This record gives sequence, C-alpha cells and structure tokens, in this order.
Amino acid sequence: MESLPTLKARTKSALNRSGILRLAQGLGPTRVAILKYHSVQDDPSRFEHSIGAGIIHNRRCFSQQMELLARLYNPVTLDDALLFLRGEKRLPGRPVVVTFDDGYLDNFEVAAPIMNRLGIPGTFYVIVDAIAAERPPWFCRLRHAFGTTRVSRFQVLGDDRVYDIEMPQGRRSGFLPASAVCATRSGSAQAEMIRSIEEALGVEPLANNGVMMNWDDVRALCRSGHTVGSHTLTHPNLAQIPESEVDHELRESRRILVTQIGKEVVHLSYPNAILEPHWTPKTCEIAARAGYRTAVTSESGSVSAKDRPLSLRRVPVPHDVDEFQWAVDCSLIGRRV
Repeated sequence: MESLPTLKARTKSALNRSGILRLAQGLGPTRVAILKYHSVQDDPSRFEHSIGAGIIHNRRCFSQQMELLARLYNPVTLDDALLFLRGEKRLPGRPVVVTFDDGYLDNFEVAAPIMNRLGIPGTFYVIVDAIAAERPPWFCRLRHAFGTTRVSRFQVLGDDRVYDIEMPQGRRSGFLPASAVCATRSGSAQAEMIRSIEEALGVEPLANNGVMMNWDDVRALCRSGHTVGSHTLTHPNLAQIPESEVDHELRESRRILVTQIGKEVVHLSYPNAILEPHWTPKTCEIAARAGYRTAVTSESGSVSAKDRPLSLRRVPVPHDVDEFQWAVDCSLIGRRV
C-alpha cells in the first residue's frame, strides 16, 4: 500500500498533466504569481554553512522549472505587474514574475544565463552593503560561525540562558536567538553584534569567496534586461527597528543603487531573516516616501488586482518540478500552498 505522501505526490503529478488547474485559471480574475528564489548552485551542500542549503535550488532543478515556466506560463516583469495593479495594463494568461533575494553571485553566474536563454526576465533584490563591500551578509556569517565553531557553550547578549552548542541541534538552538538579536539591529550596531558573536564563537569572519555579486555583476544583469531592486542596506527586520533606521535603510540603499546602475530603482523586498512581523503599514508608508512603487513580502500567496503594490505576496518555490507546477497553478487560482 502506498504511503500518504507518495499518494499525494502521484495525485498532484496526475493533476499537473491533466491541465485541470490551468483551465480553472481562465475562469476567474487574473492573478500574478511572484516566485521567491534565493540561490542556485550545482552542489547546495557546499554552502550549508554560509547561504544555507535550505534556500538553494539545484541548477538542474532550476533549469527544469524555468523551462516549464517558459512553456506553460507567461513570464512578465515586475513593472508589468505594477501597471496591472494600477489598472493600466492587461496581462496575458498565467502571468509569473521571477524574483531573487539577497544578491548571491550564483544569481549572475548560474540563474541569469538560464533565464536569458529562455527569455525570462527577473528581478534581483540586492543587499547593498554586502554588494558594496563584497562581503557576505550577517546571517551568512552567523550560519558560518555556528556551523564551524569549536566552542561548546554560548550565551546571547541579554539572554540569561547558556546554550550547549556542541551538537547540531544545540547549535540551531543558539543560532536562532543570535539571529533575532542581529535582525533587530541595523548598520554599525548590527556589524558590531555579529563581530562580537564571531569572537565569542572563536571563528574568523566568513570570507566572500564568490558568495556575493559585485557592482559589475549587478550592472551586467541590468544590461541583459533584468530588474534590480533593493533588499535594504544591511538586511534588518524593518518591523523590528526604529522608524528612523527604516528610513535610512530604504533611502540610502536606493540612492546607492541608482548611482551604481544608472537607472531608476523603484522595487523593494522586505527582509525576513527571522521574527514576525517583517513589515507593517508603517514600513509601507516609509517605503512610499523613499520612492518605492512596489515591495514584496515573504507572505505566501499570489497577487490580485485589488492588492496594494507595497505589500505583495510571493510564492515560495519547492525544490521539485512537479511540486513547482502545483504551487504555481494553485497560486494562480488564488489557493495558497
């Protein structure tokens, strides 16, 4: 007798092949699926202690997903989606936007060439300080520190609890509160916090070694027809820091991006390293004042004509082709997965 997970997978695969969900998409109002990717690598396990294997798609899987996207759906730009939300443009059936968060080098070296070959436009949200310094962001450094430390005990600033981090599960127990502390800081305060954690764990800061793009890579993405947006300066949780810091993170990252790529920058992705909420109506107001016209969240779902451009939902992308098709089809009929 088949297990329940196997039966569910076979059922989804059969429904994918039948095209029933795609037929249903034509019966209701237009919805846009904004896909959320981070990284594409040949061997995700190599980056377990930096980017984190869980948010990396294998190159082969990503290529298959993009080929399916080009064949069965209609890839559109985020600018197209904005015009749709304003009621200024009709979109083709089954519209999909591809987005990437953070600014990893593989976005340029691996993902973009696949998308270029298939004529799929993308939006790449970059952490500006990490790109400018060619330095991995704080959460990559933190993952590296906890993944490679030889220290057996750790205490988070302001927390009375001492974490036993000798075993993998204990390391995760220490990593999460340390992440929360870093996410509630921005700029120099955040940088000092991550340095103090690295010192406490007895590790050197994670070297870039091809983790992040540089400005030449970002400009090349623009030249090949892709969109570049802001993922803030230093990747704090914007709903957990003072409003003055939110304003600085959004305005300064946009200013630097405009200077570096020579194009208008109007698209934003709210960081969501840890803690909820990761955006609020107030962050939307500040984003609008800073000059952004769209902002994507990490909340799951698709986008309809009635949605507000500065709080758009996205579709988390599975690490499987059949599950990918199921997730996109479900989102386009308004069903969350």
